[in-house]
Amino acid sequence: MLDSELFEIIDYTIKSERIYSNINLMRSDVMRHFAISRHRLNELFTKYADGKSFPQYINELRINEAHDLIMNHPEMTLVEIASRVGLTPPNLCRLFKQRYGVAPSRFCPEESK
Repeated sequence: MLDSELFEIIDYTIKSERIYSNINLMRSDVMRHFAISRHRLNELFTKYADGKSFPQYINELRINEAHDLIMNHPEMTLVEIASRVGLTPPNLCRLFKQRYGVAPSRFCPEESK
C-alpha cells in the first residue's frame, strides 16, 4: 500500500469515527489500530497533513468541530463543547483563541459569568 493511501485511510477513519473526540487519545492508539510504527505515523502526518504533527492535526480537527458547535449550537455550553470534541475547557479556550484570535466565550456570553 502506498503511503498516501495509508494516510487517506487513517485520515478518513479518524474523522468518520470521530477518534479525535476521545480526550485520552494517544498516538499509540492510532499506531496500534493501523499496526504502524511511531516513525511511520510521524512521517505520514508530516508529508500528508500539510506538515502538521499528529497532535497538531488532532487539535485542528477538535477546534474545527468546536467552532462549528459554537456557531451553530448556542444552547451548548463551552464545557459541553469541550467534552464533545475531546478537549478540556481550558484547552478549548487556549486553542480557540490561538486559532481565531478571540476567546470562545465571546460567542457564548453565558459562559463568561
